[in-house]
Amino acid sequence: MVFNKVYIIKSPKLVSAVRRNHRTMSFEPLVTSTSKCVAGVSGPGLQLLRGKESQGQGLGHEVIAALRPTLLGEGLDQMNTTMVECLHQGVQELKSHDGVLDLYDWCSLVTTIASTDAVYGPMNPYKEDKARKSYWDIEHNLSSLMVGVAPWLLARKPWKGREYLTKAFLQYYQSGGHLESSQLANARWKTQNDAGATLEDIARLEVAMGLGILSNTVPTSFWVIFDIFSRPKLLEEIREEIWQNAVSINSEGLHTVDLADVQAKCPLLLAAYQETLRVRSNAAQFRVIFEDTMLDGSCLVKKGSILVMPAAVINRNESIWGSDADTFDPQHILATGGKQSKASGFMSFGAAPHMCAGRHFATGEILALLSMLILQFDISPVGGKWVEPPTNVKAVAASLSPPMGRTSVHITEEKELKGVEWHFALTPGRGRHGLVVG
Repeated sequence: MVFNKVYIIKSPKLVSAVRRNHRTMSFEPLVTSTSKCVAGVSGPGLQLLRGKESQGQGLGHEVIAALRPTLLGEGLDQMNTTMVECLHQGVQELKSHDGVLDLYDWCSLVTTIASTDAVYGPMNPYKEDKARKSYWDIEHNLSSLMVGVAPWLLARKPWKGREYLTKAFLQYYQSGGHLESSQLANARWKTQNDAGATLEDIARLEVAMGLGILSNTVPTSFWVIFDIFSRPKLLEEIREEIWQNAVSINSEGLHTVDLADVQAKCPLLLAAYQETLRVRSNAAQFRVIFEDTMLDGSCLVKKGSILVMPAAVINRNESIWGSDADTFDPQHILATGGKQSKASGFMSFGAAPHMCAGRHFATGEILALLSMLILQFDISPVGGKWVEPPTNVKAVAASLSPPMGRTSVHITEEKELKGVEWHFALTPGRGRHGLVVG
């Protein structure tokens, strides 16, 4: 398909119209492009993935459809259990650390391991340092890889990372790692295997899956921590909220936190998280138009064109969020009017029906990490003043751009809590979150 025009949607009203007309547009051609340029799938494997509306066999759509139910119910509970255990271990190691940490590097390490252990199980390829480095070499240089021209010459660093990770995932499947993994990872493998995809192409597509698992969770974790800990009053209010609503202490002094209570009974924390997403998101939702479509009776978008909905504009629309829409304030989320009235002005999770399938898992992970840190630690910048770092604009897969350079901090345990034993858990069946979604 030849794209002849690009339409940029800035109005929340037109976002609603796009949702209503979703049958005449798709993001599938862009997913196919990612499979080709990022994952390196080619030939018959790419034709297998390509959508039927583009004369392919539609496997890409089948894979997406197969993963959605695994991110709810029992599948979500299983991943949450592993994720919370991994995060707790990583956070507890801070108690024996004495010195300066780079906040982003630490967030990257702890959330990468927690996320991928939850998805891939005991044989998780990302347990290896080189595999993690290879992925971030891809992610931080994704724009050069997406060009798709001689990547072994013009995008050598991310290309080498991709090829290394492909071999790691190939070995993972050959060793049966997917048989001990989450429902998510197993469903992705089974759907492709049953459709006749080669094991190498399955491995290649799993490299690109990292964009969904890691590229947003890691920078979002960093920025939410930054936004909360750099505001002492907000930090204390959230800390008190968690203590009052989600912490129980038994007769032996064991401190137990049910993370389901954090999401259900700590609205300020949830609002601060979503406000970071609202203010800092630079994601853009893309759709390819397959039929001439009239939006809201006034805007005709032509077949063969691309439609773009930029979160950086829509998330700050004053008709939805008020005259101070550019300002970080959790009250924007908490204000009366309800989630539904704000949905068309919040694009950080995408736009229905193509919303982020993993939003509940990612939200649970970030809220769990925040709760562990806020309850037990103080985080202070080296030099005494929080300074917002510049961002890496080459990391185009990230809806919140990661920082460039170091953010050096001291992370110290609260003195009055030294020696306290903590237990963090998430009640099964309560892993879904009341989020504002587009």
